[in-house]
Amino acid sequence: MKIVTNICRSLVGFLFIFSGLIKANDPLGFSYKLGEYFEKFQTEFSFAAPVFELMHEFALPLAMFLVVLEIVLGVAVITGYMMKLTTWLLLLLILFFTGLTFVSAQFHWVTSCGCFGDAIPLTPWESFTKDVVLLVLTLVIFSQKNKIEANEIDTPQYVFFIACLAFLTWLSTILEWSAPVIYPAILTLIYVLSNKFIKEKSAMITTALSLLTSVLFTYHAYAHLPFKDFRAYAVGKNIPEQTQGVPDQLKYFYRLKDKKTGEIKEFEKFPENYEATFDYVDFRTEVMVKGIEAKIHDFVLMSADGAEYTGDVLENPDVSFLIVAYDLDKTNQDIQASIKTFTDEATKKNIMVKGLTASTKDQVKALQTKYAQTFEYYYCDGVTLKTIVRSNPGLVMLKNGNVLGQWHHNDFPGFEEAMKAGAGK
Repeated sequence: MKIVTNICRSLVGFLFIFSGLIKANDPLGFSYKLGEYFEKFQTEFSFAAPVFELMHEFALPLAMFLVVLEIVLGVAVITGYMMKLTTWLLLLLILFFTGLTFVSAQFHWVTSCGCFGDAIPLTPWESFTKDVVLLVLTLVIFSQKNKIEANEIDTPQYVFFIACLAFLTWLSTILEWSAPVIYPAILTLIYVLSNKFIKEKSAMITTALSLLTSVLFTYHAYAHLPFKDFRAYAVGKNIPEQTQGVPDQLKYFYRLKDKKTGEIKEFEKFPENYEATFDYVDFRTEVMVKGIEAKIHDFVLMSADGAEYTGDVLENPDVSFLIVAYDLDKTNQDIQASIKTFTDEATKKNIMVKGLTASTKDQVKALQTKYAQTFEYYYCDGVTLKTIVRSNPGLVMLKNGNVLGQWHHNDFPGFEEAMKAGAGK
């Protein structure tokens, strides 16, 4: 039973670290997903609407808290630190996630759970299945919590550590991002080494380090941009290409009715001169090769008078800049002077600059008047704008529909700096 428990601890611990790190890489994206749940709960459970409204308002700090908690609990369950508290929190957290994924799968309230962000998209039922497996493993750990000793590492656990890190290495290779394996590998090494020299404090030290580093990692990803961008608008992506999907490869089967016997037969192709023997009934199809769904659906840019300018932006052969601010009431005000300087210089160099927003015309006019903005705003879906860049406002550099650069408002560049960054891309 001890071996089974340690296997469960390793699987749950490393998967929690991995999952938490993926979400910590994009805390804003995770908060948007939580917001979707809370909005739906607010509608469906009207008796508790004020509670879900409050949770929606605090979706970002809640998201950041949950991802840090997920990472720290993953480390704590591996090291055996404060197992009574750790296992209770672990159980409550996995029950919370299991409940979210179940309602998402059963009632189709949210089409993607956000468990692994944009890195590994899972269907609601896939997410629910994953959480059920984790719940079973967690229950095994919970049942043995009083027998787990902190700081104890036996020989089989080294094997479990190596196996789990090998699995994370494989996942990281697929994601083309090394952090999901390097981070837990470093923590594991610190735990093993400290266990050799200061065994009685090794679990506490490793868990405390995970708390400190996960907080810093999460905050940096929020205050700047994700370390690794898995979205369709990432630097290096071509937006028009992302709007094109690949259709399913279908095989057709035709159902024909024998005129003499009345028997209905199925054919992969029509028999020669079939009209003499058969009457056509209908057909069915089978998917032979599953196609690829377009990753971008709602990138449509409209002017204030209702004209569409999507092509003008995406087909522009020269460098252009987009100031993306999905909500002008919530957009950062301190950066507006820098935006003014940037856009004025770009205009002098005949570089196209457009603002993108989901706000109203009156809100646009008010901001333009307040900061003497001379560039035009186009209107776009708010969810799309949140997806393009995790900043309000954010700067995006394009050429022929290719994303050459993205900047958070905390890292807003000068015009020459931005042009230099995009040179040669």
